[in-house]
Amino acid sequence: MSPNRGGSTACQTVERGGAQAVSLLRLLRCLAPVNRPVQEYAAMAHKTLAIIAALSLVGLAFLVYLALTFEPPEATRTVELEQPTPRPIERVLPEEFPAPVDQEPFRPVEVEPEPAPQPEPDSAPAAIAEATPAEPAEPAEPLPSLNNSDGYVLQRLASIELGASLLRLMVSDEIIRKFVVFTHNVAEGDLPQLEYPLRRVPSELMVHELDENLYEMDTASFNRYNTLVDTLVALEPQQAMSIYNALRPLFQEAYRELGYQEPFDEVLIEAIDQVLAARTAEGPFQLIKPSVMYVFAESHIEALTPVEKQLLRMGPENVAKLQSRLPAYRERLQAGR
Repeated sequence: MSPNRGGSTACQTVERGGAQAVSLLRLLRCLAPVNRPVQEYAAMAHKTLAIIAALSLVGLAFLVYLALTFEPPEATRTVELEQPTPRPIERVLPEEFPAPVDQEPFRPVEVEPEPAPQPEPDSAPAAIAEATPAEPAEPAEPLPSLNNSDGYVLQRLASIELGASLLRLMVSDEIIRKFVVFTHNVAEGDLPQLEYPLRRVPSELMVHELDENLYEMDTASFNRYNTLVDTLVALEPQQAMSIYNALRPLFQEAYRELGYQEPFDEVLIEAIDQVLAARTAEGPFQLIKPSVMYVFAESHIEALTPVEKQLLRMGPENVAKLQSRLPAYRERLQAGR
């Protein structure tokens, strides 16, 4: 409320008080006994008016005070109080675990107990077998150096079935290096001139002379390879592969000596594929001897790869035996076992 508004209200109050006093005086005159003197009634009226005027002045002063000191209310403001930051509950951790750097406020999590599994009667033995920890694998036997590996290789080969028969067919020096060179050449369809890992067959190629410098290969020459092929085919592939897997680092080292970095397993698979995919021809085979060595008289046979021509000299039966056995080795090489 403003001060002007307060003064106007106070004046209205005084006027009302004066009008009430005049009415009260008239009433007293009507009620007063007739026999009282007029001066007495006048004195009483003056006292009453004085009291009413004093009360009116007090009321007026109070109203003026209120008008002067009144302040209109301000617009309502909503004051947002900052909520106190909750202090995280410190959890005591075991000594072996480091205390976390930033801990979030602790929130209890209700964990429902899981029902204990009830094994079926028939599956109890299987569950016990699965729970049994596997025995740790025996540490691999340390390998010798490549230069000193011949004795170790011969010892490992002698320990397998038919190992003694195989040793009679093999050379006794630089076994791993010669095997790597032979395998690399076969993988390319070629044959090395020297350094075979196997001993050469004991007899020479048998031929029948047809004409001057024209010969025919005798099928009895195929028998020269029977012992070699039968021994190789009779070997258990898993036993042979276990020895190869143990010696794999030495085979890879010998292959790197030739200047190649690819895995030797892949080279061995390529050599097997050369034998499995070899082209063949029907005999009898005519030969000529332009120098020391016999060569095939027919040009399309002489044009075959050295590996394919060597398989022709071994005879179809021996080749069929090899081709039936080699897939087992190829499968294990691909599987890494």
